[in-house]
Amino acid sequence: MALLEEEFLAACRDVLAPRAIVLRNDTAARGLEGLADEDRVALGELAPPVEIVENGARFAIDPLGGQKTGWFYDQRENRRLASRFASGGRVLDLYCFGGGFGILAALAGADQVLAIDRSETALQLAARSAELNGVGARCRFAKGDAFDELERLHGQGERFDLVIADPPAFARSKKDLGPALRGYRKLARLSASLVAKGGALFIASCSHQVETEAFAEAVRRGLQDAQRDGRIIATTGAAPDHPVHPFLPESAYLKAQLLALD
Repeated sequence: MALLEEEFLAACRDVLAPRAIVLRNDTAARGLEGLADEDRVALGELAPPVEIVENGARFAIDPLGGQKTGWFYDQRENRRLASRFASGGRVLDLYCFGGGFGILAALAGADQVLAIDRSETALQLAARSAELNGVGARCRFAKGDAFDELERLHGQGERFDLVIADPPAFARSKKDLGPALRGYRKLARLSASLVAKGGALFIASCSHQVETEAFAEAVRRGLQDAQRDGRIIATTGAAPDHPVHPFLPESAYLKAQLLALD
């Protein structure tokens, strides 16, 4: 792709006529090929944050400084799905990043949203997006470690009608697989313990090393540890604009479950 950069940029100009093109060349694979890391504006001008619209909601994102491309577009359909279980309830959005799940839940009628992330910058953008959508009064954004906050909230006897757990990749290589599965099991246990009776849990993994069946088993064991029962409402992956290649199993990296808990 580095060799095709000029052709790629020319095609983007001709087909999309963008105001700006940002190259986020910061993946570990570049180092293996002897290429330097770089994040740069390859075309036009850009002054973050910029505004995007997803599922009818407005979000302020940073394509230059934010994680990945500044937004996780692959969860678009899952955000809409989870928001259907938010009306009139309390929502906990773990690893909230730019607030995609929580803000859409508020727009769907959630009474309260508590969104947690370790990045202060991401939380600031999320709070700005909540104001853009007129739901700032119903959304609270807090800095913290998800596991620590889950333990704390459980100790306080808190309960939520919808809990969303969309963590970063727990397994970046095969050697991480065992610890990752234990991490997903723990995350499922702690998250399920905070779901009110009759509420919903959305939990996801973006680790391509973790296969769908193994993730589902980790979630099942977590529910068992939490002594919770329920039903799987949906098993999903990435939005359609992140297609899975039939000969590239790594492209099926995202897997998620939405569960109704008794």
